[in-house]
Amino acid sequence: MNIGFWALFGVLVVLLLIAILRREPPGPILKRLIEQTAKLFPRMVCALIAAGFVAELLPKETISQYLGADAGVLALLVAAVTGLFIPAGPVIAFAVAAVFAKAGASTPALITFITSWSIYATHRILIFELPLLGPSFLRLRAISALAVPFLAGLIAMLIGLITQFGTPVPSL
Repeated sequence: MNIGFWALFGVLVVLLLIAILRREPPGPILKRLIEQTAKLFPRMVCALIAAGFVAELLPKETISQYLGADAGVLALLVAAVTGLFIPAGPVIAFAVAAVFAKAGASTPALITFITSWSIYATHRILIFELPLLGPSFLRLRAISALAVPFLAGLIAMLIGLITQFGTPVPSL
């Protein structure tokens, strides 16, 4: 198990202790647990299966050609556009990033991809931002943050010139 699991487990233990110390009734807590599990479990199963398909269906040679170290600054542009069009949550986005890494994508391209997905996730824009905040807010936010994914990738490239990057895919 990784550090993320243990961090979440620690938060859960702290919350449980707070609930016990405050003498919270367990009924509403358990009800919420069951509701959240019923909603999230089927989504997680579908997302993980989709991530497996993505890993197998993406052409690794093309990924290496357009997102690899030899692609240079073009890799940042391709990664930023790709991040924009990943209409899914973190389970899929990070699975796609891992596939990119295993297929030879450079670390700056991966940073650009994740940053672009984080800022411009299409599903969040269409489902939440546009209906709730309106097109003028979306336009202003999108324009003001346009350079951020590219800057993140360029900074990663510059740091890579000074120091050696670690491997983007941890060895198991």
